[in-house]
Amino acid sequence: MESIKLEMTSDKRFLPAGGRNLADYNPKELMLVAMGDCAGRTALAIMEKMRLEPVAFEVETEGTIDTDKVQAETRFTAFVVTYNVTCLRFEDQDRISRALELAHDKHCGVVAMMRRIAPVDRRILIHSIEVENEIRD
Repeated sequence: MESIKLEMTSDKRFLPAGGRNLADYNPKELMLVAMGDCAGRTALAIMEKMRLEPVAFEVETEGTIDTDKVQAETRFTAFVVTYNVTCLRFEDQDRISRALELAHDKHCGVVAMMRRIAPVDRRILIHSIEVENEIRD
């Protein structure tokens, strides 16, 4: 399994977590980087149109491969994109979830391209900073 994690920066770019340099990735990992970056940017654009602004946003992409180690003939057999978003208000969670679904299922061109290689599943995790007492007031 190959896996990468991208984090949204303060200027709304998606960069590798932990400060890893793109030059350190192998070509198959770079495919995962491209998918995560496209999915994140697409979702963020949809959120902005919906007037939503995440506090934090991570996209993790995983690819299952058909060999024990990455080799020239290694192929992907499945992908999973995990969207992990932190928002300010609890009531924004449903709309953020909808934005992520639209980005993943309809609007991200790289996710659509990767579907031609193997199935692409998604996981959506949304957290709000708002504390539970504020929700009930």
